[in-house]
Amino acid sequence: MRRSPVAQGRRVRLVVRRVEPWTVLKFSVLLFATLYLVILVAGLVLWAAATATGLRENIEKFIGDLIASEDFRILGPTMFRASVVGGLVLVVMGTGANVLFAVLYNLISDVVGGVVVVFEERPGRRAVRTEKKAAGGEDSVQPLKPSRTPRNRSRAVPVPDTTPMPDMPEPQVQAELTRPAD
Repeated sequence: MRRSPVAQGRRVRLVVRRVEPWTVLKFSVLLFATLYLVILVAGLVLWAAATATGLRENIEKFIGDLIASEDFRILGPTMFRASVVGGLVLVVMGTGANVLFAVLYNLISDVVGGVVVVFEERPGRRAVRTEKKAAGGEDSVQPLKPSRTPRNRSRAVPVPDTTPMPDMPEPQVQAELTRPAD
């Protein structure tokens, strides 16, 4: 069985040296506030559904039997108030914790040098088929043409900066990628 050559991508090493606390603060506030609102609305919808179907009364009766109380009731407005205040406290605490972690990361990154992230650019399926066709294999397969042309063809594709860091080895370029002709 003949194996076709696998197209290799190029690898780029990047180092995350700093995380901006202001950006982490904005992102965390939006993330936790959104989660808070989703959970609060879902709780209100579930409360209304449980009340409408009679499930709430069954749960109150079951808990009352467990603790030997005849008049046990779950107070809706009190639970809602506690959920609002508790959720706001959790939003503030979660945001503060994320900002604290960002500041700690920055301090540790100054000592260690950051986190190395390796990105590998791989060719798409169309590029692999074109390479196979050029090599003499799969001569009946034509690359797919896009159904819609891009709006602005003059836009240049940014090339990543692959200059090595002073303390990092030079990145390994395994193969040059070519874009199929349209």
